[in-house]
Amino acid sequence: MTTRWLIRSASTRLVVEGPSCLGRWWPALSTQIPGAYGSPTRVNRGPAALTFTESTTPADARRMINARLHVEHLDNETLSLHGVAVAKAGRAVLLIGDHGTGKSLTGLAMIMSMGWSPVAGDTCLVRPNGQNKTDVVGGTRAFVVRRSTVARWFPALALPQGNGKRVDLADSLPVHAAVPSLAGIVIVAVDSGGSVSPIVPFDRQAAANALYRASGHLLAKVLDHAQADPLSLMEGTELARLRLRLVRRLASTVRCCWLQGTPADMATAVDAMTSKGDQRWA
Repeated sequence: MTTRWLIRSASTRLVVEGPSCLGRWWPALSTQIPGAYGSPTRVNRGPAALTFTESTTPADARRMINARLHVEHLDNETLSLHGVAVAKAGRAVLLIGDHGTGKSLTGLAMIMSMGWSPVAGDTCLVRPNGQNKTDVVGGTRAFVVRRSTVARWFPALALPQGNGKRVDLADSLPVHAAVPSLAGIVIVAVDSGGSVSPIVPFDRQAAANALYRASGHLLAKVLDHAQADPLSLMEGTELARLRLRLVRRLASTVRCCWLQGTPADMATAVDAMTSKGDQRWA
């Protein structure tokens, strides 16, 4: 027996159809769905945007929901950007980069000692607000880090018990409830040797290239199902063009730069850039 469920993400609603086990999966799935809130509601009417079967794995359900939400958010001129977002005093900074570059570690350093709070642990929803500014309207709640890496850079931090190589710190981090304005975007790169680079501003073209890669994150997943179509097909030509326009707009209105160093040093540099009176984010 299948059931229709209504899923809410930021201001977007998505109806999916699948076995009743989807309800049991939701607590684990929802932390990795950007902007998700509340429990899924059973509905009786309306077409389903996605249909799952008994053979669909929880991981594939999450990947497909996220890819479909990527599409729905684009319809609302909202980008789903791969990155860690932290906020303080109504302003947010988005840390982007490839897997393993130190986004979570830098964000964690800002949260632990500089008064920042997490907005997104992996994927951030950003939307132009019509005033030449961009709002951060949601993000994934999970804040997943490697135990061994955290033990190296933050030896005093007590981690939740468990034997897994990765641990989710979301329950032990402060909650940021407001909708902050995006102050800047930083491409981070952890340097294990401890050297710190100067902050390097990106021009609009370089920023657009980096943001376009980050904005396709939810479409770049490979499903467990061997015969499944690429998730990128969900976007289609017109929405791909819209995503590019939104990326170019973001690159032209929000300062983007590159930074390399230890997590603590990069956190200090980013925090200083967002202090009152600093014009580098202007």
